[in-house]
Amino acid sequence: MDYIAPVSSAIMAIVWIVYFQLFFLQYKRNNRPYLVIHHAQNENPDALCLLVNMGKETVHVQCVQVVLYTRAGEEKIMTVTEYRRVGADDANVHQVLRQGPLQPGGYLVLGSFRNIILGRRSEESESDYLFEDITGVEIRAAVIHGPTKYPVGVRRSFSLSHEGRPEIFPRNIHSEQLVRRKDRHQVRRWVEEELQPERKGSSESDDSDQSGPEK
Repeated sequence: MDYIAPVSSAIMAIVWIVYFQLFFLQYKRNNRPYLVIHHAQNENPDALCLLVNMGKETVHVQCVQVVLYTRAGEEKIMTVTEYRRVGADDANVHQVLRQGPLQPGGYLVLGSFRNIILGRRSEESESDYLFEDITGVEIRAAVIHGPTKYPVGVRRSFSLSHEGRPEIFPRNIHSEQLVRRKDRHQVRRWVEEELQPERKGSSESDDSDQSGPEK
């Protein structure tokens, strides 16, 4: 009967290991960022598009981009971020820059889908495409979540119909979360395309865009 005590201790140790593993997985799941690209007001292309932070921690928005797909099969990438000078006391700084901290439960108004698609081109007399030329849209954002140094991303795709009154429909009900290790390179590439850093890389090193100039 001397073996009962060691066996009981081993079983208890296994139970505690499983318990802590489940607790850790639940903790990671609860603290994982969750962003939503929200399409308001049904299928109207003049409806607002919102970037909503449904996670439990604040995120810092680094960039928001739109990928346009045309009838001719072309793909165009544009930024939804406007780099304009604003005052430190500007209450609408988020809406102007499309950047900065986004609190849990908070949202960022990206503009109407029509304005996002046309961008600054809507103010120009000549444009290389028309609103009617666009058949698909992907809206994507890169953010920094909590203490991690790696950006995470979210994206959502929409289809446009120009038969009669223009309409826009989401491809599905979900916003794709790019938060896994395998997604880091893709999300980092979005940020590098946006910021055009002197150096590019995946870590804070001499080969990284986050490093200072050589001395």
